[in-house]
Amino acid sequence: MPGPTLRFNDIELDVGRFEIRRNGRSLRLERLPMELLILLVSRQGELVTREEVVSRLWGEGVHLDADQGINTAIRKIRMCLRDTPENPAYIQTVVGKGYRFIPTVEVTRPGAVATPEEVPHPNSSPDPRPDSTLPATPPRIRKWVAAAALVMVAVAAALGALWYARRDLHPPAIKAIAVLPFDNLSADPAQDYFVDGVTDELVTELARMGGVRVISRTSSMQYKHAKGNLKNIAGELGVDAIVEGAVARSGNRVRITAQLIRASTDQHLWADSYERDVSDILAVQTDIAAAVARELRIQLALQTPAAAQPRPLNQEAYAEYLRGRYAWNLRREPAILEAIQHFESAIRIDPNFAQAYSALADCHTTLGYLNARSPEETFPNARLAAQKALELDSSLAEPHASLAYYDLYYARDWQAAETEFRKAIELNPNYALAHDWYGVYLTARQRWNDALVEIRKARELDPLSLPISTDEGFSLYYAGNYDGAIRSLRETLARDPGFPLAHLWLGRAYEEKGMYPEAIGEFQQVQKALPGWPVAIAAAGWVYGRWGKSVEARQALADLNATSAHRYVSSYAIALVHSGLGEKEQTLQLLDRGLEERTNWMVWAAVDPRWQLVRGDERFQTLLRKVGP
Repeated sequence: MPGPTLRFNDIELDVGRFEIRRNGRSLRLERLPMELLILLVSRQGELVTREEVVSRLWGEGVHLDADQGINTAIRKIRMCLRDTPENPAYIQTVVGKGYRFIPTVEVTRPGAVATPEEVPHPNSSPDPRPDSTLPATPPRIRKWVAAAALVMVAVAAALGALWYARRDLHPPAIKAIAVLPFDNLSADPAQDYFVDGVTDELVTELARMGGVRVISRTSSMQYKHAKGNLKNIAGELGVDAIVEGAVARSGNRVRITAQLIRASTDQHLWADSYERDVSDILAVQTDIAAAVARELRIQLALQTPAAAQPRPLNQEAYAEYLRGRYAWNLRREPAILEAIQHFESAIRIDPNFAQAYSALADCHTTLGYLNARSPEETFPNARLAAQKALELDSSLAEPHASLAYYDLYYARDWQAAETEFRKAIELNPNYALAHDWYGVYLTARQRWNDALVEIRKARELDPLSLPISTDEGFSLYYAGNYDGAIRSLRETLARDPGFPLAHLWLGRAYEEKGMYPEAIGEFQQVQKALPGWPVAIAAAGWVYGRWGKSVEARQALADLNATSAHRYVSSYAIALVHSGLGEKEQTLQLLDRGLEERTNWMVWAAVDPRWQLVRGDERFQTLLRKVGP
C-alpha cells in the first residue's frame, strides 16, 4: 500500500513512491541515500547509530568499509537538501556515534512509515539522552501514523491499485535508456576498475536484450565525475530513462544497488539491491538487466539469445579482465598494449573465458587500424581471438564485428565482411561500433547514403563518442562532400579541440579545397597529440608536395624512413609523399608493396582523391581490381 508523505520545512518525502520534492519539484537522490534519509526521518530527533545504519541498509554480516559508505550517503543527502555539516539544518552529526534528524516532521498523507528494514513501534520509547537538546520524536506523529494506518489500509490499497492500473494502461513510452557510471562505495579508489566493469557489463547485457535503445558506454561514462541534473543528462544523451546505482565490494563479496528513473519526472520506476559472490557477478548484471527490461515491458523470452546464460567465473580471471577493459577504454596505444597483457592473463587463468578473447580481438584490430603494429602482427591475431570467442559463446556480437574488420582490412573478402557486420548488428542492434564500422565499410563500397545511415545510428547509440562523430566527417570526405565534412568535423572539435582524428580528417578536407596552409595546421595538431604517427607525417608530406614545397615534402620522407627503423610504417604512407612530389614510378612501386604487406589503407585506394597522379595508369587499375571488391 502507499506509504505516507512526510513534510519538513519545504521538503516532502513521499515514502510510498520513493520520491523527494522541494516545493513540488522532484529532487534527485539515489537509492541508498534515500533509504538512509527515510530511516533518519522516521526516527526524527533520535540518535541513529552508524552500526544501525549498516545493519538496516547493508544487512548483517556484510563486511564493508562502513565509514566510506555512510559518509558518501550522508554527503549526497546533504547535497540534495542543501545542508552543511558545519551549520546543519537537517542532519546533525554526533561524532563517533551517528546522526540525528533535526526538523519537526508532519504527516501529510497518513500511512505506515516504511524504513529500509522495519517500522519503529509506535509506542517504543526513545533512548535516554540526558545531554541532548533535541526533542524526541513527537508522540502525536507516531500515534497518528499507527491509527491512520489501520483506518486507511483499505482506501490506500484501492488507491494504489487504481494508480498502478492507470500506470499500466497508459505508461509513457520509454524508447531509450542510459546506464550512468555506478558509484564506488568500497572506500578504495583501486576498485574503480571493478565498478566501471560492472557498469560496462550491465550496458552490454541490456543492449543485447533489444526492444529499447541503450546508450553506449563511451557516452555514459563521461558522467562518471560530472553527474548533474538528470533531465539535462537525459537531454544530452537523448534518452527517456536512466539507470544508476552503486557497488560496494569487500573481499569476494559484492553488493550492487540499482534504480531505474524516468528522466522527465524523476520518477523511480524500479529499485533493488543484490548481494553475491564476485564469481557470480555476471549473474547479478543479468538480474539487474532483466528487472529493468521487465519494467520496460520487454519480452525477454523473444529477445534474449538462449546461449547467453551466465556462467560461474574465476574471480582472478575476471579481475584481470576488468583491469584490461579499464585500460582498453583509454584508447591509447600504451594502454591498449597493457590491456592485451591483462586479457591474455585472464585467458591463461580461465581458458574458457569468451569475453576475454573477444576483448583481445578488439585490441588487435585497433592496433592494426592505427598502424601501431604491422598488419601481419595484428589482424590475424584478432581473427584467432574472435573465432575462439565465438566457439565459446556464439551469442556475442563483438567477435563478429572483429571478424568483419579482419575480412575488410586484411583478407579483403568484402562479402564476408558485410555478412559479419550484419550478424553483429542482428545479435546486438545496440552495438554502436558495429553500426559505425559497417558505415565505414559502406563508405569503402561507395554506398554513401547507406554509410551515413549506419554512422548516424551509431551516433544515436553513442552520442558523445568523438571517434564516431569523426567518422561522419570521414564518410562525407570520401563521398566528395568536403564542405559537409568540414562542418561536421568542426562540430566534433568544438566538443574536444584536441581530438587528433578529427584534426586529421579536417586537414584532408581542407587540402581538397586547396586550403593548404589550413590543412598543414590541422596535421600539426595531430602530431602534437600523436608524435611521430606515420599517418599524419604522410598526410602533411603529400600536401607539401602538391603545394610545391619540395624541401618540406622531402623532410617528411626522411622522417618516415627514420620512423620505420623502430616501428611499422606502411608503404601506402610513403607512396603518398612520392605522389605529392609527382614521382609516378616510385608511387606505383610502393603501392604494389603495400598490397603485398596487406596494409589496411589499401582498401581506400579506389576512393582516396590523392591518387590523381596514377589513377589513369593501367597498373593502378590492376591494383584496384586486386583489392576488390
